[in-house]
Amino acid sequence: MPKNAGTLVHEAEQVGWDVRVERRWTGRLRVRALVISGLVMVRAGTEETKHVCAWNEATGKFVASASTGGFKAVREAIKAAHVVSREQEAMGQTVWGRDAAEWVRQMDGAVAKVSAALSDARDAFNALDGSTSTGARAVELGFAAYAEAKTAERSAIAAVKAARAWLAETNGEDARGCASWRWAIVLAGQHVKEAGETIADAATRAEREALAAPIIEEAQERLVAQEVQWRKRLADAGREPSARDYAGLIVMFEDSSRAWCAWFDGYTDYNGVFHAGQGDPSRSFVAQYDAWGKSKHSDRSVHFPSRYTSASLIAGDRVNAAAVAFTLAVADRIEGRGAENLRKAAADVRKNPKGFGTSNDRKHLADWAKYPHISYGEPTRLAEHAPAEWAALETAQAAYKGVRDFECALHWDAHYASERADARAEADHAGLAGRDDARAQRAESGRAETGSRKAMRSLKTCGRPSGPVKRRTTT
Repeated sequence: MPKNAGTLVHEAEQVGWDVRVERRWTGRLRVRALVISGLVMVRAGTEETKHVCAWNEATGKFVASASTGGFKAVREAIKAAHVVSREQEAMGQTVWGRDAAEWVRQMDGAVAKVSAALSDARDAFNALDGSTSTGARAVELGFAAYAEAKTAERSAIAAVKAARAWLAETNGEDARGCASWRWAIVLAGQHVKEAGETIADAATRAEREALAAPIIEEAQERLVAQEVQWRKRLADAGREPSARDYAGLIVMFEDSSRAWCAWFDGYTDYNGVFHAGQGDPSRSFVAQYDAWGKSKHSDRSVHFPSRYTSASLIAGDRVNAAAVAFTLAVADRIEGRGAENLRKAAADVRKNPKGFGTSNDRKHLADWAKYPHISYGEPTRLAEHAPAEWAALETAQAAYKGVRDFECALHWDAHYASERADARAEADHAGLAGRDDARAQRAESGRAETGSRKAMRSLKTCGRPSGPVKRRTTT
């Protein structure tokens, strides 16, 4: 064995690597391969790692290949990695290469970071000004997020206390009951961080909602006015309003239209049972349509009142109009990719601002301003040349996001908060289950050890006479 290989074997065995030497045939010569393998620590667990270096059996010189490394490279690799004892992992003395004391130390550090993040979130919440209606809404949003952050921090503190109690119970001999609480602390840290981001964005979100509120009211007024005109047209034609006609008015898809008509007029199911309709043509169709959508509301299917859908369309049209206006204002200064096509589209739109023939041109101009990441950030750089148009575009985009924020307030905020609470509860349950499993395994291993000691004692006493031994005397 070459001197380099012998040194490598000695160093690898000292730090706990599994070492073996194999004889291999490469197709043209015989080589000796030194295979060093073992479990090494990674960020979230352990993984099997193998390093191979080979030398010519006859000359002792290093042999390079795609699957082998040089002696120096392998030596540096085994020194850089932290190898884990397989026996200790199997017995539970370590988990992911960390013993119980190390787990508790790392958890203490993680909980300290969680508490620091909660402190930052508290400072941000205290800085909110609730003297105005927008500020009051920001305080309301921040309070809900801060309350969830405090709950998450308490969950992390309880987890590290349970891990510390297990450390004392086992005298640091078993790491499984400590490691089982890792996910509870990780989740708590994530949720406190998200709560801090929510509090930091509370004032901005409240401003977006204030911009969106008039659009939602306008959408509701448009829907009511649309229904009034529709009823008038039907009355002039001598017809009665129906669910089918209203579905055509608001342009529903066929499947949704059938479900809406069945809910309104009644239907007979596959068993021949008739279900009475819940609609009334004399009442507002807008309100009844919202009631039908609410009846279909579930975890898999979320339905919002129709005014929010209409408000999203209105806000989206205003964003497009503002984006087109900004692009037209700076079209002569555009120098990036596709500048000539943009300038040509701008010229066509100026000639025919609202015509059907320039609809694709308007979309091209709007997309360039709305999505700076696809236009290499040029709209942001040109904003100073059209400040009024750029401010109008930002306001329109904020109003559009505000409509989405209202939808989140109706359903998604509570939905995601419930999911996070369920995840923390599940992590706590997994921590308790892991601790109980570790305790049961320790009890089982203790019984096995007691049984092995009894077997050894019986083997030692096997063959001894049970009565007193008589000595033979000779004269």
